[in-house]
Amino acid sequence: MVHLSRTLALAAIVGVVVADNTKIHPKLLLKLETETIDGITIAIEFKGTADEVLVSPKLESASIESRAELVEAVKSALEDHATSVQASALELLESSKLESSKPLEHSSFWINNVVYAKGVTRDVIQALAKLPEISTSEVVAANTTEWGLNIIQAPEVWAKGYRGQGVVVGSIDSGTRVTHEALKGNFRSLNGWFQPEGRSPTPVDPHGHGTHTVGTSVGANGIGVAPDAKWISCQGCLPTNKCPESVLVACAQFMLCPHDAEGKNPRCDLAPHVVNNSWGDDDEIPDVPYYKGPMAAWRKAGIIPVFANANSGPKCGTVLSPGDYDNVIGVGATTNKDGLATFSSKGPNKFGRMKPDISAPGQGIRSSYKTSDTSYSSLSGTSMATPHVTGAIALLVSAKPGITYDEVYSLLTQTVETKSLINDPLTCGGLPGDKYPNNNFGYGRMNILRAIEKIKASC
Repeated sequence: MVHLSRTLALAAIVGVVVADNTKIHPKLLLKLETETIDGITIAIEFKGTADEVLVSPKLESASIESRAELVEAVKSALEDHATSVQASALELLESSKLESSKPLEHSSFWINNVVYAKGVTRDVIQALAKLPEISTSEVVAANTTEWGLNIIQAPEVWAKGYRGQGVVVGSIDSGTRVTHEALKGNFRSLNGWFQPEGRSPTPVDPHGHGTHTVGTSVGANGIGVAPDAKWISCQGCLPTNKCPESVLVACAQFMLCPHDAEGKNPRCDLAPHVVNNSWGDDDEIPDVPYYKGPMAAWRKAGIIPVFANANSGPKCGTVLSPGDYDNVIGVGATTNKDGLATFSSKGPNKFGRMKPDISAPGQGIRSSYKTSDTSYSSLSGTSMATPHVTGAIALLVSAKPGITYDEVYSLLTQTVETKSLINDPLTCGGLPGDKYPNNNFGYGRMNILRAIEKIKASC
């Protein structure tokens, strides 16, 4: 059977084909009829399950005397069957690869008798469905866009032609797994990585946090808000979960004027447009002084700083620094029901300024992870909400090159969603939880489509 695949591993079952002659699952068939699907990933299932193949008399033979012989016999039986039934499909995919102007990749597996193909087109799917070897078995979950992207209406922005092209997003975090399938395609390798402690020549991420946040900002495969933007990364937070002041300052300086992995050959013209900071001061001191200079420099240079509001909620006045600065965008976290995540820190800051400035999806966010090049993980935190805003800003820059911090701030805060929000009962800093803006959600939950439409309406 031909169906959509979330990753290279089988995911949750979502349906069964209802007619013996149906080779394309109804959910995928609907996409073929109503949507532009060129370039999706599919999983192709074939006749002959593992259970059916493994009942071969050869595998019960008394001549198999050792475990090694048994394992080899199992492998051979599955491999021989897969080679036989997958031949026509693999031949079709190979010929399609030669004819296609876009990259097309496929991988054959004998252990489950499935071929996974990336970059297939509508015509290829329909041709595969005609092959007699394709089964009519159950299907796996669709490769859908993550809920956080849907609720802020990022796909509708992509449909207008804005996907982050021409924009560079910076990340100060635990590093980034550069070989991950969702991230390897848009890493800007020229002066795109710095590790102040360790000096690895290429991006690494022993923790996983940074790989996750970069994925939400710019990742492929339905996880990133601005999938066509480029990314650069600096490891400001160590595997110990600590983010030393000197290391963070080194990363801030790198972002202002990127240099190579050895700290040489600076190219200030390669500075990012926006930088994601999913971290807060380790000592939980408000209004920390050591990042004020870097933030003033970023702002003067036209770099937009975005910070997590922290995870010290639900009490008032729990926002951490530098997210509490008045010259950065502080981000709170929402749930998929548009409630405020209980952990999301609240304002005001110590000077009475409202924080967060805006909120975004931050609970149960699926994104790329460090475990392997195809691994994904669901995490929660304002750390996960922040890259939604960072990616959204990349879309704004893509739609209006040269847009300023003040313009971005105004657009994002004037186009928020508030009607669907589940109001938080706390009144923090004298601002009622059912009136907006407040110190719970800020101005409200971000809606990037409205912001883009407001840009276009003013042109």
